[in-house]
Amino acid sequence: MKFSTRTLYGLQAVIVLAARYGEGSLAVSQIAKRQGLSVAYLEQILNALKKRGFVKSVRGPQGGYVLSRKPSETTLKTLFEVLEPPRASAEAASAGKVTDGADEVAIANMLFWSRLRRSVEEGLGRTTLKDLVDEARRLKKSRPHGTSYPFHI
Repeated sequence: MKFSTRTLYGLQAVIVLAARYGEGSLAVSQIAKRQGLSVAYLEQILNALKKRGFVKSVRGPQGGYVLSRKPSETTLKTLFEVLEPPRASAEAASAGKVTDGADEVAIANMLFWSRLRRSVEEGLGRTTLKDLVDEARRLKKSRPHGTSYPFHI
């Protein structure tokens, strides 16, 4: 699966904020530096997330961004719906159409992609920011330094 850089950057930024939830705001420049992201682009993404109620901006010398809701109240599905461009969904839907004269291979292929999409949506709907941060902390504590993690991307 491919996701836009907007989605990838936005998810990274929101996870940073979720990991710091309750500790105060974080400036865009700090988030960008931590994650190796473009400050200007990240600012645009955070503004879009602010308009949709996912983050709040805090003014002043200690200003920056914080999550608007607890990490346990934000699913990855709701984030992806805001971050991922609508055209990606439309392209995926049109790629899954099968005509009346389709053979078994075309139908099986469509079924596979439809089920994969549904599984991903269900998984994203069940996973909160808190789930990700908690599991990352648990994995970090349980792994001896220098060993690999039990997953691949």
